[in-house]
Amino acid sequence: MAETQRGTEMNAKNRARYRLFEILSPLMFAILILSFWVGGTRSNITTQPPVASQTTDFAVGRSPSAILFDGTNIWVANQLGDNLMKLSPSDGSNLGTFPTGTRPVALAFDGANIWVANKFSNNVMKVRASDGILLQTIKVGRGPEALLFDGSSVWVANGGDNTVTKLRQSDGATCTFIVGTRPVALAFDGNNVWVVNNDSGNVTKLRADDGTNLGTFSAGREPMGVAFDGVSVWVTNFYSKNVTRLNTDGSVKDRVAVEDGPAGITFVGGFILVVNYGSRSVSQIEPQSGRVVHTFAVGRGPLSLAFDGSNIWVANGGSNSVSKVKTQSQGPTP
Repeated sequence: MAETQRGTEMNAKNRARYRLFEILSPLMFAILILSFWVGGTRSNITTQPPVASQTTDFAVGRSPSAILFDGTNIWVANQLGDNLMKLSPSDGSNLGTFPTGTRPVALAFDGANIWVANKFSNNVMKVRASDGILLQTIKVGRGPEALLFDGSSVWVANGGDNTVTKLRQSDGATCTFIVGTRPVALAFDGNNVWVVNNDSGNVTKLRADDGTNLGTFSAGREPMGVAFDGVSVWVTNFYSKNVTRLNTDGSVKDRVAVEDGPAGITFVGGFILVVNYGSRSVSQIEPQSGRVVHTFAVGRGPLSLAFDGSNIWVANGGSNSVSKVKTQSQGPTP
């Protein structure tokens, strides 16, 4: 893929190439549920801002699109390699490579297992985190692009048929709900699941208990990712070079300008982190002020990110690598 020019809008040609990677926010993923469990609410957070001090890149498979931290190891989905890699967070060494379905694009962690969404296989796989053993393959909707674990169920955004599937862990029951056009990212606010509809330019709010549609709300141009910070819902808008902050009633609170092609997003350590696909960067937003407080460089075509408690990990889809960004603290947040 040709390098996207910094600070410019994606033209039609770049957009076509970008589609090759079939970006989702990897919220997503997985990243999003990590942010929920780690973040809680801002009122009780006394953490320190991650500030980039050193970046190290590690080679992985072809077009890594999703990344997560399971509390022990880093997992990477290589969508054009059709495999899943397990990395040591200490040195980035490969602890194992495991086959997946066709075009793995999203990851989630349920406390014991890694879930993988295989976009072109129309299924999700449940892989035991301790040893990479495949435990289950479940057929879902067409073109699954995002995953979320809400503490009891796994949610799947099926971008190809405009639906979301809920897989209940307790008994294996499944339910499917209609949302907007091409759902690509998911977030959980403790009671509701927020679904980013890329082609509709909006988000849908579903009640987690029963999937009731509680409303659809405008976001921006081709929204790609979503995260919940304990108070607000943040949505990245790929072609608007900004992030929309929504109140939980769906009204727009504000919009924060970032760099070119904001895609994956997560909330960790009291901050919103956004990967900018076109600018090869990560923007760090302080939610209280809505201000970008740091921007740091990563690899080409970053798609998603995770946090291991000390380091930010970024999946660079355009350079077949992951960046480990060592952080340093500047003092507690207010």
